[in-house]
Amino acid sequence: MSGKSYTGLQCTVCRKRYSELLVGVCPSCGGILTATYDLGGVMISLQRGRSMWQFSDLLPPVSLECLVSLDEGWSPYVKANTYGRLIGIRDLWLKLEGQNPTGSFKDRAASVLVSLAKQWGKLGVFTASSGNAAAAISGYSARGGLKCLILVREDSPASKLGQISMYNPYIVRVKNLFSNKRTLTEFLERVGEVLPDWQNGFLWAPFNPLALEGIKTISYEITSTGTPDYVFVPTAGGDLLYAVYKGFRELYDLGIVNSLPKMVAVQGANANPLVHALDNNLEHVVEVEHAETIAGALKVNFGADHALNAVKQSGGFGVGVTDSEILEAQRDVAKMEGVFTETSSAAALAAVKRALAEGKIEPDSTAAVILTGTGFKDYTPSFASVEQIPLIQSTHELGGVVKEIFRL
Repeated sequence: MSGKSYTGLQCTVCRKRYSELLVGVCPSCGGILTATYDLGGVMISLQRGRSMWQFSDLLPPVSLECLVSLDEGWSPYVKANTYGRLIGIRDLWLKLEGQNPTGSFKDRAASVLVSLAKQWGKLGVFTASSGNAAAAISGYSARGGLKCLILVREDSPASKLGQISMYNPYIVRVKNLFSNKRTLTEFLERVGEVLPDWQNGFLWAPFNPLALEGIKTISYEITSTGTPDYVFVPTAGGDLLYAVYKGFRELYDLGIVNSLPKMVAVQGANANPLVHALDNNLEHVVEVEHAETIAGALKVNFGADHALNAVKQSGGFGVGVTDSEILEAQRDVAKMEGVFTETSSAAALAAVKRALAEGKIEPDSTAAVILTGTGFKDYTPSFASVEQIPLIQSTHELGGVVKEIFRL
């Protein structure tokens, strides 16, 4: 692979540059680091390719023999005409990230991080997650022949852990794992002390800024169809939103697009540290006391400033949505568009509807929604028992049931 235009990392706060491939935050001021590139002479094709690695010139340098890939990227980008008409917007597009190999956008970040871990000679990768990131890190570690350790919440349901366990990582339940940022950091640092030859694979910019580079390729793919006016992003730690904005910004600097979309941060109404900071025009994201939302991947009470700054720089805003709005959007987009998406993704769909109702976006605008993962990631059946579904035992009986269903 190339990575020939990569120049290093730069602090988003103090602007200090680093030429080495660092992990963690800025050694000088503690700010979040971001990858930089020499864009002069870079030529990228926005025509559909095999994987996100067709954009390797704008990704961290990884040797071909260390590349760990499952052909992630180039997820479908489809127009939602019927659902769009329902909520009152003319041009609504859905980026179906649930069709990545392990079922979420995290595969893009995992491919970069596990490839780098292999290139750096690490024996394994560890992370903390009970959802998309755990599946991605476990799956790509298996693909790359590396060991893997996953820390999960003590109350993680078996339904979520089922997919993760198929990749055969070591799994440890940890009480109060995500209670706050300090506690999470302490658990991860302790693992790093015990396993010094392993890579901390926590997919969040304050730990692994280079992993975001895989996520930004979402923007490159969207742009092949045109630049939307707004991009609605389900937001927890903020990496997805920041990375998508960074991708559009690079295309703008390359002269490939002549405008930037407004970024919209979407969180649960009662799990909204970033939206709270935006609504109150704060300079930093501050922890909220509690985080409660049906959208499991968004259930965080802390955030980071890189996403906050991306929203402000783009002229965007934040939206908080309720559990009932999320579930309604999840059902509606499934029955109207054939798209089964996780609750965290459905939150972004609900946010489009709310933004329209509140006059924050125009009915004739173009909005892109990042649907982060497949609906099977976080799913409760809509019926308690299969006994609720009609059972017939003869062709005659079937005819009567069909007639009753369709009132013939």
